[in-house]
Amino acid sequence: MVRVRMFALVREAAGVAEVEVPAGRLGDILAGLQVRFGERFSSAVSTASVLVDGGRCGDMDAEVPDGVEVALLPPFSGGHR
Repeated sequence: MVRVRMFALVREAAGVAEVEVPAGRLGDILAGLQVRFGERFSSAVSTASVLVDGGRCGDMDAEVPDGVEVALLPPFSGGHR
């Protein structure tokens, strides 16, 4: 199983902070979550950063094996002046 952790707007859209899903292609995992959590979640994920075991991953064909953690982080604004 893959642990998917969700933060801020993504977590609010899903209604949960984390879920476990079967291992597989990253694109398939995200598509399954979009079906599960609906349009609001899909919208939030469309701009989210995807981290796989702490490293940024934009390759939807990447295989995510059992035991790995995926984090979905919405874009952050602000910063130092």
